[in-house]
Amino acid sequence: MTKSLPLILFISLFTISDNVNAQGSMSDFLLTAFEDLNTKGYDASINFLSPKNYRLPIVEDLEVRFGNDEFTQKDQQYAVRFRPGNPWKIRRNKALFNATKKELSIRQQLQYHENLVDRYELAAEYLLETKSLDLEQRKYALIKKRIDILGSNLESALFNSKDFVEAKLDQVDALNSKEETTVSILNLERIIVSVLQQPEINWNSEQLISISGMDSIADEIASKSLPALELELITQKIDVARKEVRLEKADFDIGYFQTEYYPYRDRNSDYGLSFGISIPIFNSNKNQIAEKKLDEIELRNDFAAEQYQDSIKRVVEYEYLKSLLAQHRMLIEQIEDLELDKLSSNLRQIEDNNPLTFLDLEEGKLKLEELKLKSYSRVIDQYLEFLDAYNVITNLPLRNYLSKDLSNLE
Repeated sequence: MTKSLPLILFISLFTISDNVNAQGSMSDFLLTAFEDLNTKGYDASINFLSPKNYRLPIVEDLEVRFGNDEFTQKDQQYAVRFRPGNPWKIRRNKALFNATKKELSIRQQLQYHENLVDRYELAAEYLLETKSLDLEQRKYALIKKRIDILGSNLESALFNSKDFVEAKLDQVDALNSKEETTVSILNLERIIVSVLQQPEINWNSEQLISISGMDSIADEIASKSLPALELELITQKIDVARKEVRLEKADFDIGYFQTEYYPYRDRNSDYGLSFGISIPIFNSNKNQIAEKKLDEIELRNDFAAEQYQDSIKRVVEYEYLKSLLAQHRMLIEQIEDLELDKLSSNLRQIEDNNPLTFLDLEEGKLKLEELKLKSYSRVIDQYLEFLDAYNVITNLPLRNYLSKDLSNLE
């Protein structure tokens, strides 16, 4: 599992953990997904969408009028006119912003999911690389032991100059592999500690989920009808677009209300009252309504396409994971059929056995362990793809899907 440089830089440079007293475990690292800076903007936007920031006024405007048709003092007249807010527009505006707020919450949930997937991949890569380093070190030790045996038997029948040179070259290759793996681990560790804000981490006790554990959890998840966050987001965007259309249709004045005062006129009352009602025969904003309606139609098409792709993707990811699990079990059975451990035990009982033959056997066993690790790594990669496809990693209660016991994230 190779991480891209942009992703590594993104996580290492733009992540802040508020839990400075964390223990630095894998669970602590996974939980930092909810503290990224890329989620803080959603918090600010959601908090901003309080009624006082989007609520339309009950009175849209207030106008003070003065009139004097004959330019005499007795002809003066005063009036106060105000236009009340459109109640349909007020109600629909509130519904629109409530829908927008819900859309932002889903976007934030989707960002949490993406952050958590990134951390799962980093954590898995780190733990698998440490296992790989252990194999590389054991391989290097076996090669060194072969060189020591050949070097101490220069005059015996065990020594072969060609074998000695090949062993030296193998040692160079093994050293190179060991160093590359070490550097990869150091780089991954640097990213993890920067995210955790810890000077160092010690994940030696962390145990990755077993093959049977992945098989069981995959069946459990696949048997449930879990909603897709992408589909939830599109559904909510459709709702927002629909409410935008309704708001545009309600964008008209409903009329006015006016109080009048005639202090110098010869009337039974110095006060008057008038009002008017606007009847919207034509919508002056038909272009905006059509534009919002096109957005809604496009989103509905996107939903249908995404729903189809999501259903196909889930089936494909699940079936591929099951096939890799079956392939790994078959590999284990084939390795067990070789009975190399039994052969190794028999060689140890031979008094005059060739030590190089024993080393050949140990190197063969080590190659099989490398083969098992590669197979297991492929399963882990696909397991994470499966979890991503089914959108389960942010479901409550949060679980550590990489841990052997599937413990809760706390």
